[in-house]
Amino acid sequence: MFAARVHKIEEEEKKDVFAPVADLMVGVVFIFIIMVLALSLVMMEDAVPRPLYDQTAQELKDVTAERDALKKRADQFAEFVSYLKTGSVVPLLDRLAEADATRAKILQMLKERLATQGVAVEADFRSGVLRLPTGNLFESGEADPTPHGREVIRLLGAALADTVPCFLPGAAPPPACPPQSQGSVLNAVYIEGHTDAAPLRGVKEGLRDNWDLSAARAIEAFRIVRDSDPRAPNLKNAEGKSLLGVSGYADTRPVTEGLSDKQRADKAVMETDRRIEVRLIMAVNRDQVEKALRELNQRLERLDAGAK
Repeated sequence: MFAARVHKIEEEEKKDVFAPVADLMVGVVFIFIIMVLALSLVMMEDAVPRPLYDQTAQELKDVTAERDALKKRADQFAEFVSYLKTGSVVPLLDRLAEADATRAKILQMLKERLATQGVAVEADFRSGVLRLPTGNLFESGEADPTPHGREVIRLLGAALADTVPCFLPGAAPPPACPPQSQGSVLNAVYIEGHTDAAPLRGVKEGLRDNWDLSAARAIEAFRIVRDSDPRAPNLKNAEGKSLLGVSGYADTRPVTEGLSDKQRADKAVMETDRRIEVRLIMAVNRDQVEKALRELNQRLERLDAGAK
């Protein structure tokens, strides 16, 4: 009956990911609530008997047995819905939503902090991304930022050093930090490099293509952030590992999706795509997630067995 199953998250997939897990769990909850409602309507329709005078004794016995079976199934589904509401699934979703709210708070604090320095950044609260102003950060084909871009990235580093310690476990947070939940901590900050759509021509300073170029931009931005404040190199997550990391995406993640090649070759669009973004990743209790998914699988299997 329930062909789909919630599969165990592999070790590599579990690292630094909480939004996809939240989407998965939300989907599971709503799918089964809809299934319960649909089945209830079917049960109500099937449970209406014909008038007694039009039934034989055997038919009445069969109807009674069907009603008993339907009641048993209804009880099973009621128990399952109760489990979703009060068991480990919905509470886990609450924790994930709490982490999402904390991430949005960090983005807002960074945005406000940089605004006081004259740097207007964009914050994508759903994706957990802070986008530095794209004008004049990099020249086309160059891994080193412009002087203006270097100063913007330096200010980003100072803002990170002032803000993220509020959301890290372990040491006491700075006095100016807002109150924080014990379950919402920052796990990683990725500095992401992007290029425009123009292909890199020839081998330039060891760079073969836009993948190398985007990674080089991210690495250079990382170094500027690291050197911007003495606290930056010492930022650690709950596992005691470095909080800051880098990634490069070449031209595969343009700011505006769906543009034609001609549109992406526009000078203004190319300058917008040459950029640095900062992605915040919140910590997930992997043991808690696995436990919830295992229990959910077990309950689905029991529902399957009862339907056969």
